[in-house]
Amino acid sequence: MMRALPDRDVIAGLALAALGGFITLRATQWDLMGEDGPGPGFFPLGYGVLMLALSIALTGRALLRPAMRGDAPVDVAGHARALLTWAVFAGTAVAMQWIGFMLGFALLSAFIVAHVFEQGWRRAALVGIACAAGFWVVFQQLLGVSLPTGPWGF
Repeated sequence: MMRALPDRDVIAGLALAALGGFITLRATQWDLMGEDGPGPGFFPLGYGVLMLALSIALTGRALLRPAMRGDAPVDVAGHARALLTWAVFAGTAVAMQWIGFMLGFALLSAFIVAHVFEQGWRRAALVGIACAAGFWVVFQQLLGVSLPTGPWGF
């Protein structure tokens, strides 16, 4: 008698719950608030708690949905798009040390709009510029956080 394999969403949810729990636990060991505002544990704690909550929701949804009959077709094109998006994200993160955070973030945002949301490059460029400008206003102007700059000064 063959046992059914656990649902992929259940496995992913449990793995992400473990990671979220680990991040949350580690973040509580750091200062949450300092003299100048949020400490080094503030954002990791929020990220860990959010990851934990969303992974529990993913696992619960997977456990509560009705069982599917037969194997669902694999979306190869969707997987390829997701992997390409991840590769562009990783490449942009590495390239930011040379091209600067603002340009890297604008290019990444534009790529996601054009590739993931399948919008035109004109709209993607506008969204990329708007996202980078919004990030600059919030972090550099309002919070006073220095971001890496490229050879062009941004």
